[in-house]
Amino acid sequence: MIKTQAAKLVTGLANKKIIEEKSHDVYTYGFELIISGLVNVFFIAAVSIAFRRYYDWLLFLLAFIPLRTTAGGYHASSHMRCILCGSAAFFVCMMISQLQIDWTFAILAIAVLSFLLILLFSPVEAKNKKLKETVRKKNRTVSIWIGSVNLMIALSTIFVAGLPDILNIYFAGVFAAAISMLVVRITASLKKSANATH
Repeated sequence: MIKTQAAKLVTGLANKKIIEEKSHDVYTYGFELIISGLVNVFFIAAVSIAFRRYYDWLLFLLAFIPLRTTAGGYHASSHMRCILCGSAAFFVCMMISQLQIDWTFAILAIAVLSFLLILLFSPVEAKNKKLKETVRKKNRTVSIWIGSVNLMIALSTIFVAGLPDILNIYFAGVFAAAISMLVVRITASLKKSANATH
């Protein structure tokens, strides 16, 4: 559906001579990503509004997007699956963030776990999107910096009263990005061992 809409949009732009016909496929892919991203954000924002927590989606994405972009992680096989996975992950994070637990400890644990996973695995590559060595090094450096900043923010929750309650959904986004990395590594390991046994 998203691919079809992107193709129609690009065809319309090409017919109006706004873009060149020879670049049709490139533009279609670009618009696919833009439309998919906007729909994803819309659904995540809708979940946030349904919980009557109108700004939590911003905090979640503020944590999730930079880390997921640089450290890598799970890629769904279609745009619709990506949207469903993103919305479901955010919904679960919203449910967990409402639990009456010691959020200072939870935030510290998430920050440490995320930082360790970044050090061990970042950047995790998608099987159909290999990174050049220069991009790999840059992404690794940036993701380590993001992990370090998250650690410092987490440590500040010890000293500032009320901060854990504000930041729990932010660190839910950090956790979601870390789990996304871990899923790819576990899946790759399972496939490798399955191939080795055959």
